[in-house]
Amino acid sequence: MTVLVRIKPELITTHRLRMEIVNLDDEDIENTIRMKGWAWVLARSSWVYAGEPDFIYRQIREVVIGLPDIVFDPQGIEESIRSVKEKARSPQELTEGYMLLRQAFEKTGQLTEAMGFLEGE
Repeated sequence: MTVLVRIKPELITTHRLRMEIVNLDDEDIENTIRMKGWAWVLARSSWVYAGEPDFIYRQIREVVIGLPDIVFDPQGIEESIRSVKEKARSPQELTEGYMLLRQAFEKTGQLTEAMGFLEGE
């Protein structure tokens, strides 16, 4: 099964985002993300990381781009992009977020699907 990642907004706080990973069966990758501060949430059956945009951007770099066999949930691409846009605290942070998402989508082979949501940003 493919390991899927999705970025969602945290609704309680203004600038927090949440990343979720499902279908993770590789023990080495599991140990790596655990060391990066991710938590297993039994109710969601997923690994979850929540934080301000700069912390989420680090996870995009180190987990999504840096580790093998992780792709964005195809049904969550638009939500992931929209969440990064809505939670950015400055234009510079938004630019950095879009740059990282573009790199991540290139790495996962999903840039074509994401371009419709990234265009004009």
